[in-house]
Amino acid sequence: MPSSDREIVLSLISHTNVGKTALARTLLRSDVGDVADSAHVTVIPEAHTLIEADGISAKIWDTPGFGSNLAKLAKRLRYSKNPIGWILHQVWDRTRDKSLWCSQEAIRNVQSEADVVLYLVDASQPPESVGFVDLEVEIIEWIGKPVLVYLNQTGQPDPERDRTNEAAWREHFKNHEIVKHVSILDAFTRCWTQEHHILEQAGSVVSGDTQVAARKLTTAWIERNLGIFDRAVSEMSHWAREALTDSEPLPQKDLTEKLRELILRSERNKDLDKIQQVMYGRLAETTATTVNELIALHGLDGETASTLAESSRDEFAVKRDIEEPLVATIGGAVSGLVGGLSADLISGGMTFGGGAVIGMLLGGATTFALTRGYNLTRSGQNRVRWTEAHFVTQVKFIIMLYLAVAHFGRGRGAWQDPSNNPAHWESIVDAELSANEKRLSELWKRGGSASASATLHQHLDKFFRQSLSSILGNLYANSQSIFKRR
Repeated sequence: MPSSDREIVLSLISHTNVGKTALARTLLRSDVGDVADSAHVTVIPEAHTLIEADGISAKIWDTPGFGSNLAKLAKRLRYSKNPIGWILHQVWDRTRDKSLWCSQEAIRNVQSEADVVLYLVDASQPPESVGFVDLEVEIIEWIGKPVLVYLNQTGQPDPERDRTNEAAWREHFKNHEIVKHVSILDAFTRCWTQEHHILEQAGSVVSGDTQVAARKLTTAWIERNLGIFDRAVSEMSHWAREALTDSEPLPQKDLTEKLRELILRSERNKDLDKIQQVMYGRLAETTATTVNELIALHGLDGETASTLAESSRDEFAVKRDIEEPLVATIGGAVSGLVGGLSADLISGGMTFGGGAVIGMLLGGATTFALTRGYNLTRSGQNRVRWTEAHFVTQVKFIIMLYLAVAHFGRGRGAWQDPSNNPAHWESIVDAELSANEKRLSELWKRGGSASASATLHQHLDKFFRQSLSSILGNLYANSQSIFKRR
């Protein structure tokens, strides 16, 4: 290609204070420009390299926002034989006429630099209530550059609302031939799987070598993000392996002590409480480390708050208020009606039918924590590890955290732990985990087997890769094809 065609140039424009610089920060993974909740923070256009590959690059311009006096300006331009020429040759004072100055700078940039215009809209308001949008698009039409419209400030992802929003804005722009595409790309809550569509869509509205450049850079963008995805999967697999193989030894007790703990409620959980505290501490530390790695991988600043240890404990906490009649439990143990458990006790073992066992008698069958929160295995001595149900809960927890990171735009600022997640995320994740019930069960069994642990990370890596690909593909159907590259 000629040197002038070895790049594609995108100009990011909008009304002032709609979020251009915030979106630029999210796309660039860097704190470019200045961000403030006020008009005309950006006053001089700034160019940044969006991506480079094989000597080809995509450049994005962050421009000053159109001013509030655009209506008067548009009326003046309508009566000019050469409206763009007129506005570009006017002289306005940067301080006294800041609004006009910024509008002129934005128009000048689009006129002289852009192959494609990225026009950002505040979608928190319905189209009919934002009168300046039509005036701004009218001015861009005089320039004649193709326009891709992106809806910003949409709030937390909501599929039904987002579809309605997009449809309303498409309808609004249908009479503007210069507008080639309308979709959501929120600077705060976009997902990384949506980003490459900018270059893909830009490539569809240019021609020749510029189109070739856009296509190559689209591929490069996808490959770069898939590389980050691979590393994220590896981090999550390591986290899950730690959780699956984590265990603590149980104190050795004779039959008298075990039966005594059944009857004396004040003493029966002391040892297990200590074990639970130690294991939750390790889980919280490993989780925080993993989340911080995911944050850094996705080009974000900050780290998970220290309160995550408490929140994760709450998430996985085992209720202790579900009880069974104590007398029935003791009677069952003595008579051998608890699946041969009394015979195991007499022999000094804690196995249940020769395999893994829920520790009913160590804390008493009256304690839900033992029937759901722990599992005892025999590997030289009795040990406690997380149950299968508990492991599945952990997997859901880390997947939900991953989704929060994957949607967190740098334009939003430093990372903040989510206080809640969109409801449709949870339903999609639950469906995925339900479809993988047998697979998760097999992973949990591998975690308790010394002979199978050598390949555990490989199996976990495959599970997370396929599950996350499926979840993200369900959230964003247009992005399903990118995972076929792996």
